[in-house]
Amino acid sequence: MVRALPALLPQEITLEEFQAKSGIVSWTTAKDVLEYIINDGIGVLTSRYHYLFTKADRMKLSILALQKGCDIESISKSISWKDFEALTSEILTLNGYSTKTNIHFTKPCRMEIDVIGANNKLAIVADCKHWKRYSLSSISCYVEKQIRRTKILCRTKGRTKYNISHAIPIILTLYSIDVKFIDGVPIVPISKFKSFIEDVSLYLSEIRVISAKVNRRQKPEHLKL
Repeated sequence: MVRALPALLPQEITLEEFQAKSGIVSWTTAKDVLEYIINDGIGVLTSRYHYLFTKADRMKLSILALQKGCDIESISKSISWKDFEALTSEILTLNGYSTKTNIHFTKPCRMEIDVIGANNKLAIVADCKHWKRYSLSSISCYVEKQIRRTKILCRTKGRTKYNISHAIPIILTLYSIDVKFIDGVPIVPISKFKSFIEDVSLYLSEIRVISAKVNRRQKPEHLKL
């Protein structure tokens, strides 16, 4: 599965093209790998030995590979921040959020937000990380930066296609870590992001919610989902 990752381009490919890009020499093995991942809901078979993949499929295969016990180092080398963002955006869209990626700011400071998902009540502001190794201090540093980005986003009008009144800063990781929240910011493995979004109202007592009006941590009871 790890060898298949570079071959999952967001386009239609043939079995022969998949073989060439993955380096899987055996035609039978390549065919079996494709059938396996298609049966798992990653990509679709469009015609005989022709397969169609989306921008999010490489990240989906990465999650499947992790679940099957594949090496995290090898997986990390085969995916990019664009793969991460594509799946994050897809999950948010499927759950009723409008999304925007790679939002750049120059004032009051230079910064970039990976993914924003917004509905009529709430925005999810995600920073996508696929660490191979991590420490509590490094995660805490990223959390602090994400809180600051979210505060700037909430008070900056016209930067995105929607105005944001309440926002939750989160850190998305490639795989599960022990820490669940730091300073009210959820640390969510991408494999659990869908369930987190579906059940976000259940976490409000623990989550930092940034309010555009007061630009401080909003008490959960003030936000009704």
